[in-house]
Amino acid sequence: MFKVETRQPPERFFEDLAEGEAMPVVTKGPMLVGHQVRWAGACDNYHQEFHHDEHVAKAQGLPGILLSGPFMACYMLTEVTQWLGSRVRMVSFWDRNSGSTMPRDLAHIHATIKRKWVEDGKGYVEVDCHIVNQDGRITTPGGAVAELPLRGMEPPPTR
Repeated sequence: MFKVETRQPPERFFEDLAEGEAMPVVTKGPMLVGHQVRWAGACDNYHQEFHHDEHVAKAQGLPGILLSGPFMACYMLTEVTQWLGSRVRMVSFWDRNSGSTMPRDLAHIHATIKRKWVEDGKGYVEVDCHIVNQDGRITTPGGAVAELPLRGMEPPPTR
């Protein structure tokens, strides 16, 4: 049976993060076709059959099934958001699918605080992130800008 891990992100504030701080590397995998199929089912993304049918993939000249770029980006965004904490608000996120992820590949997710600043009473961090496969190749470079509350400036809890 597929096991779903849930965890509460830490409560972090802008002041808790430092430029150059790195997220502990998170490894996903080995990736399986089932991961892709479940993701496709969750977001109704079955139209590209080479993501779940090896015969279609090879007929299109691919080496085999390719896991979806947005699926891998979703893993990366989820881990970066968890790392930044429960109070984060993602302002922007980008990624580029620059390499293939195949069944049985590993995905090592990296992130680093590139820059932080305060603007209009809000704390922002710019994050460099990427996924590296088991061969050491970056398959999914990306980045994000996130807003975190300043310590002492957080809104009162809602009831």
